[in-house]
Amino acid sequence: MLKFFTGTAMGALLAFVFVRFGLEPPAIVKLPEKLKANLVTTAVEADLYDLNAAGDVHERALKIYFDNRAGDAAKLDAAAGHPFLAALHRERARREARELNAAWSAYDDVLARPALRATLERKYGTSKDDALKRAMLMDALGKGAFLKAWLERGRGEVTVENVRAVLVGAAKLPPP
Repeated sequence: MLKFFTGTAMGALLAFVFVRFGLEPPAIVKLPEKLKANLVTTAVEADLYDLNAAGDVHERALKIYFDNRAGDAAKLDAAAGHPFLAALHRERARREARELNAAWSAYDDVLARPALRATLERKYGTSKDDALKRAMLMDALGKGAFLKAWLERGRGEVTVENVRAVLVGAAKLPPP
């Protein structure tokens, strides 16, 4: 029983030290896990490379393969020019753009309240509904650093004048 508690305490201490100081355990410790991953990957390769297999079979095989060899996925993505990463970025941008576009109609409710409208008119220096809504949309876009950077990288500078059109276009992008 003492061996068990001593072993558990040593394991916890080593795990803390490795994580805290960015160290890696010795390769010999990783050997059983690596062997298991290689065996599982070998077992699924028949489905992975079967050109006549159904789509769901390939999808399952890829999931298992990348669960056990995530480094291969990163290498393949880098070698192909990062299409997977670009697809992830595009999907997140589409989702955030749709969320901001949904706020556009909610701004009408905000502007219908006289006290809020007066505050917003002072803040943005205009009393026109469309200009106020675009200014509020631009402020909301400024809070989402990823979406704004993604839009500016692909579409140029996003301004108060073009923010609505740019967001509508981004929300309508086809899925990757």
